[in-house]
Amino acid sequence: MRTDEPGGDLALMADFAARQERAADVLYGRFASRIYGLGVVMLGNDQAAQDLVQDTFVKLWRNAERYDPQRGRLETWVLLTARSLAIDALRRRVIESRSLRTAGVQPEDDPEPLPDERAAIADLSARARRAMDVLSPQQRSALELAYFGGRTTAEVAALEGIPQGTVKTRIRAALLRLRAEMAKEADRDV
Repeated sequence: MRTDEPGGDLALMADFAARQERAADVLYGRFASRIYGLGVVMLGNDQAAQDLVQDTFVKLWRNAERYDPQRGRLETWVLLTARSLAIDALRRRVIESRSLRTAGVQPEDDPEPLPDERAAIADLSARARRAMDVLSPQQRSALELAYFGGRTTAEVAALEGIPQGTVKTRIRAALLRLRAEMAKEADRDV
């Protein structure tokens, strides 16, 4: 199953919607690690990041027939789905915490991560920070506002005073550069 051909992503999603195991394997192979990384950065812990990967693929499975290549690339659709779910999880945390405080119950702290989990998270966070350092200030700003600030491209454009197309270009270039830097980091570690 080649996904670099014209219509390849559409065919992949059609096969995924038809519940073909091979399509699920290809989709998972392409995006699971990136969704996990997004989860670690946005949600702050290994378990939440793993849950985000699972929740994202469940949502993709339920909505596979909705993918429309005319509206954007598969990569964008998948990562926006993951980002949306991560933001929902953050909102749930805030609401739960407020509800518990209103009821007079002290929320329990998350259990302390195990040493190997802390080391893995620290390593991934350090690699992500180093990768972010290679971005231009414009790319970094657009990416931070969009992914970590939860802003739409229109909102980023308004905040930065630039056209929306420029924002999209900066974010895409930043993501590609981050991917390349993270891959280089991973290769150095091997």
